Amino acid sequence: MKTKKMEKWLLLESSGELSLRRKRLLDVGPEAQAKRDELKALCEALPALEAEPAPWAAVKIVARLREERRLRLTFSRVWKPVFLTAACLTLVVSTFNFKQTAPVPVAVVATEMDVWDVQFEEDLVELESLIRTISDSSLEIVEM
Repeated sequence: MKTKKMEKWLLLESSGELSLRRKRLLDVGPEAQAKRDELKALCEALPALEAEPAPWAAVKIVARLREERRLRLTFSRVWKPVFLTAACLTLVVSTFNFKQTAPVPVAVVATEMDVWDVQFEEDLVELESLIRTISDSSLEIVEM
């Protein structure tokens, strides 16, 4: 039997978690008793722990975890849509040309084809990537 496996089984045996079948397999070899003696010597060398966690510690930890979860849910419900709306509005505002002071007359073409230029496609691709980034990533308060 390999040493690592034997050590694992001996630790399981000392905690009472080792099955009877594995205990019989462990008792077959003479090296198991030597490892038991070594483990027993190590256990005796360690001082016994007298301190225990306070009875209120578990309640305090659970309360803190609930508060953190509540903050994450509040953030995702409130701020995520706000950021998404702000990104979309930023993109829409950035597509307007504010340098023009007077409206430029547009010639209406008698065809039924829509005008689709490169700039419009780039804006759509940027909008799509912003929406994907905001909706796919789980933003944490720490990232703000």
